[in-house]
Amino acid sequence: MDFMGKVADALKSDGSAFLQAYSDCMRGWRHGASAAVRISKLATDCGYWPLYTIRVEDGIPRFSYYRGLDIDKEKFIEYLKSMGKFRHLFKPEFREKEIDEIIYMTEQRNKKLRKLIEIFPADKPIDFYKVNRKKLEPQNHLQPGHGLCPGCGAGMVLNQLATAAQAIAGKNIVYVNNTSCSEVSTSKDNVTSWNVPWVHHLFESGSTVADAISTTKKILKTKGLTNQEVPYVIHIAGDGSTYDIGFQFLKAALIRTSSFLEMNEYLNVK
Repeated sequence: MDFMGKVADALKSDGSAFLQAYSDCMRGWRHGASAAVRISKLATDCGYWPLYTIRVEDGIPRFSYYRGLDIDKEKFIEYLKSMGKFRHLFKPEFREKEIDEIIYMTEQRNKKLRKLIEIFPADKPIDFYKVNRKKLEPQNHLQPGHGLCPGCGAGMVLNQLATAAQAIAGKNIVYVNNTSCSEVSTSKDNVTSWNVPWVHHLFESGSTVADAISTTKKILKTKGLTNQEVPYVIHIAGDGSTYDIGFQFLKAALIRTSSFLEMNEYLNVK
């Protein structure tokens, strides 16, 4: 409910918005498919993945915090043990020093985040979004039968994302998808699983492509060269393609989509 509410809020916001979602990968993280939801919840309960929102108002960031900043060492160890990729920390011996270092680094990050929340609190925070799931129509942006694994976090995230996006945009939407498991799995054999416009782009420049599509549509609309409504544009990306090697592209796109609305006469349309 919280994630879908944040997607809807992001689509209703002027300019651009960035959502970072915890997307479990049972094949890469090496655990059973049925454990995906439990591990995802445990990530927040142990303090590894805090839930918070940042809104920029008049150039100032404002933080709304829900939960997940408090470290629970017992649950943290349970979280690490739940995935095969951390097996080396427990077998053939319990590597307490390395585990404590991981927890320590997480604590330091959480302390910095807690300080930012204290300095820049939201006047009217929305700590948790409540969406009536029963009133939302089943999404038809993404068809079933794609190649994402059973228990895949990306599959769950994409379904929830499309459900919220459909409630706001209908089919007036364009998805941009970096090369990633979500792209490969939804475009097998040159046949896309998407029922709405979908653009594949390589690795880190997806946010730039999404920004370019949105900007072009706004210019055409402002010049009277099209009667179509300006579509919503959602860029789907993974850590490597956007949050890691593509971070500069993401940062630039976020800045442009807010400042261009004011700087460029052809973009003075929402």
